[in-house]
Amino acid sequence: MISYQLRAGGRDRPYRMRVEKPAEGGVLLEWDLESSLVTTWTLTPAEGEEHTLVGLMSRWDGAGGIGGFFERMFAPRALRRVCDDVLEKLSAAV
Repeated sequence: MISYQLRAGGRDRPYRMRVEKPAEGGVLLEWDLESSLVTTWTLTPAEGEEHTLVGLMSRWDGAGGIGGFFERMFAPRALRRVCDDVLEKLSAAV
């Protein structure tokens, strides 16, 4: 289990995530214990296994009503920026 605080759109939100590695290789799943957010990390060896390609895909079911409308309008773009930032920092670190 991991936990962190995420600031996006001027708001802070704590996350408590369960991380698991399914039977198939090269995939990690991150499950938010407080929402429907699931992030799949895919690790694929490349260039004779000297490098690894890392992919992120997140799935999340937003709220209903007017609040859900605004989430569906703005959250995907914000989440995409967060994922891009994570991948950039990972690339710089390795």
